[in-house]
Amino acid sequence: MAESNATQVILTDDGLKIIKAQNTADSAASGVTDLNDPNLMSVIEKQTQAAQYAGLTSQYNVILARAKDASINTADLTIAYTNLNTFMTAILTDTTKASDVDRDTYKSLTDAYNTALSNVQTALKDAYNTDISNMQSSVAVASQAASSATIVASQATATGNNASQMASQALAAANQAQSAGNNATSIANNASQAASSAILVGSQAAVSANKASADYQTLSAGVKDGSVVHITTETVIDKEVIGTAEIANGAITNAQIGNEAVNSAKIADLAVGTAQIGDGAITNAKIGKLAVGTAQIANAAITDAQVGNVSANKLTAGTIDFNTITGKNINASNITTGTLSTDRLNVGKLSALSANLGDVTTGSLKGVDIVANSFSTPNGSFTTDSNGNVVASNLTIRGVTNLVYNAALLGNSGTYPNTLIPGWNLFTKGYYSNATLHDGVPSIGFNSSTGSGTWVTFAQSKLYPLNGLTGQPYSASVWFIEDGSEAAMKYQFTLAFFDANGNRLASGYAGNTWNGNPTAQGWAYKTINNIISPSTAVYVAIQYWAYNGTGHALFSSPMLTQTAQSTGYQPDTGNVVSAGEIDGSVINGSTINGTTFHGGDSISDSNNTSNFYPFTIEPTGKASTTLFNSMGALRTEMSGGGLRTMYRAINSSGSQYEAYDGNFSGDMISLNSGFTNGKDMSFSQSVSGSQLTGQVLISPLDGLTLHGDTQQITFNGTSADVTPKGIIITPYGNINPNGTQNIWYVGNGPTMKTASFGIDGSGANNIQFNRSLDIGNFNINTYHTITSSDNRPIHFNRANGSSVDIFAATVNYTSLVKSSLLSVKKDVKKADTAYWAQLVNSIDLATYQYKTDDNTSHLRLSSIVDDVNVTKQWQLPDVFISRDENGKLSGVDDSVLLNATLATVQEQQKQIDQLNGHNMELEARLNKLEAKLNG
Repeated sequence: MAESNATQVILTDDGLKIIKAQNTADSAASGVTDLNDPNLMSVIEKQTQAAQYAGLTSQYNVILARAKDASINTADLTIAYTNLNTFMTAILTDTTKASDVDRDTYKSLTDAYNTALSNVQTALKDAYNTDISNMQSSVAVASQAASSATIVASQATATGNNASQMASQALAAANQAQSAGNNATSIANNASQAASSAILVGSQAAVSANKASADYQTLSAGVKDGSVVHITTETVIDKEVIGTAEIANGAITNAQIGNEAVNSAKIADLAVGTAQIGDGAITNAKIGKLAVGTAQIANAAITDAQVGNVSANKLTAGTIDFNTITGKNINASNITTGTLSTDRLNVGKLSALSANLGDVTTGSLKGVDIVANSFSTPNGSFTTDSNGNVVASNLTIRGVTNLVYNAALLGNSGTYPNTLIPGWNLFTKGYYSNATLHDGVPSIGFNSSTGSGTWVTFAQSKLYPLNGLTGQPYSASVWFIEDGSEAAMKYQFTLAFFDANGNRLASGYAGNTWNGNPTAQGWAYKTINNIISPSTAVYVAIQYWAYNGTGHALFSSPMLTQTAQSTGYQPDTGNVVSAGEIDGSVINGSTINGTTFHGGDSISDSNNTSNFYPFTIEPTGKASTTLFNSMGALRTEMSGGGLRTMYRAINSSGSQYEAYDGNFSGDMISLNSGFTNGKDMSFSQSVSGSQLTGQVLISPLDGLTLHGDTQQITFNGTSADVTPKGIIITPYGNINPNGTQNIWYVGNGPTMKTASFGIDGSGANNIQFNRSLDIGNFNINTYHTITSSDNRPIHFNRANGSSVDIFAATVNYTSLVKSSLLSVKKDVKKADTAYWAQLVNSIDLATYQYKTDDNTSHLRLSSIVDDVNVTKQWQLPDVFISRDENGKLSGVDDSVLLNATLATVQEQQKQIDQLNGHNMELEARLNKLEAKLNG
């Protein structure tokens, strides 16, 4: 029997690789099975849970530390964490293998930990709120401290400035200190000697002081009659020290007794005796009556002194020279002889002369009041009778007329600095001021700069026509106040004449010029006198000038007169004739100047508490009309280029009365609604400020302005609209529907709307744009196209800047780019392609159609996200499923699936390479075998 040989099987490297690959495939299949087993925790889930549990542990440690600092009980939290940690440590010990897991236990431990954690966090929040409440009082104290710190800081700034100056001085003092130190030694030696001398002087001063004290004590005790006290020091004797004691003869020698030293005490009779009082011994004191007694005063004993109340009865002889003596109250009845010259006669009233004066043919009566029954000139050209009738062949009444138009600066309009005064040209530098007044008259000010070496006119009065009166004297005056100007600056007050074209004559003006003062000054009176009008002059006016610098000054109360001497200010009221009542049917004249003109009688109405007339013209030029009816009071005032209308309600249920004001000026129409506090029948309250409830302003500068709760612009439609239809523009500029209006459009007409905006309350009408819409670099046109105007990418982002999800049906694109920059990634590891290939191979693919597809739709192929069955019928690993922001299933994450498919291709390529190598080896062996068989 033939012996059979044993067959030897030799496994090559390729064979071993094939076996290894098969083992890997079996392992991957087992991993897929683990993913679908709810009682197992897969490797992927373990790795995810390990990262999350590390964050939970970090959070626990932080919360635990904060709770201990706040003395909060953490026993429940510690127990819950310990239980969860014990459970998770056992599972996460090896994250490379799947492990059994009790899902119910895992969930209960996690819930217990989250509940304990929430309780501790709530306690921490309550403790924080308590701390904040306790800190509020400290914050208040800190606020006061901050205020004090601000004051200290301001003081510190001033101190710092002083310190800077002191530092400079200290530097100079330091330089001097060295030389001073060199002299210190010799000065110290001298100081030692001076100290010794001072001790000696001090001892002597103590002796003198003791002596003076003894003198004072002796005098204080009183001086007895006849006793002698020697005063060796300079001691002042106070009042009442000597009292009524007598001063012994010879007690006072060369010393003088000062004013009032004796007071009311008398020097007794014969107290002086035969002794003479030395020259100047008695200064301003008087010697009372009988003080001298019967003694005679020697000749020339009284020199320049006056003797009061000398009786003329004692003058018995001698001569009085009236060239050196002025007599008063001389009784003329005692003048019996001689002649009294009338050129020396000063009589207060002619009635003092009882004789008939006869005819006084020469001389002048000046500065007196003449009271007569009648008066006439010698030729009878002017006469007055006892009834006051005046007959004159040629009568001109002339007063001192102020030729400055609107010298009182009435009717100012506009706002600072663009103020307007009727009759005045303020150019660009002048302004009106009612804050700086001279005797109640406003002023024109300059508060600007002229530039270097430049004269600037900042005010000129209205040109006054001379009417041919040339060669006449004119004078002017004004009040000036300095409010602080550069010293190099000058101001000038000018009286100027002008030609027929209003140009100032080159030689036809005179000015009063003075320098500016950096310090504010009081009012100063400036004058210009006796300026003769040139033959070519047609007008006259005054001007205010400034020169060479920056300053602030004001002019007030200007006066221009046709006189040789300037006069004080008076308003430009012209010549005034006071003649009582003038009766007549016709008054002919070019100008009538009156105080006040009334039209009709005072309005008879109980509410007319201010005695208004239907029509009134006031001296200021203001004209007003007033009306009262059952509802309210109405008044219109016109003055200074402005018109004001007012309405005041008569009745009200409270203290506030309805009121309206309308103001019309050249640059503004103002319509105000509001109220007055109490009944305002005098129209003294203004509807403004806190009493203003609504306002409409129309200005050529600012357009239309609305303010208030009811102020709006209302459009009510056309005449065909029975009910209002249109829009309402609110005070905020918003657009609301009016009536039945549902839309508001912009366009070229109803059929060519550019944009249509639905404004109905139901929201039924949309907003529609009928033209291409440009929003920055973003364009949306009417052809279903969104365009980037600058050819840059279009981004869809969330509010926080991150990208937002986009939901769409079919998306056609040229290329699809996924941001996969390493710079924005973390925890990057090399993927296990075999693992991902197994996941891909575990996917159940299906063909299907959407429920919305019709019979023309093509067949679809993809994986299935089973969101219907509790027990999943279609296999799709969770890693490929995408969820929305709420955690709900939303679809397949193609990005992960695509890269997993790439891993599958790479893994298959490895297997293909291995099989190709194995085939080549088999082919080689087969070739050798064939060669042997053929050989």
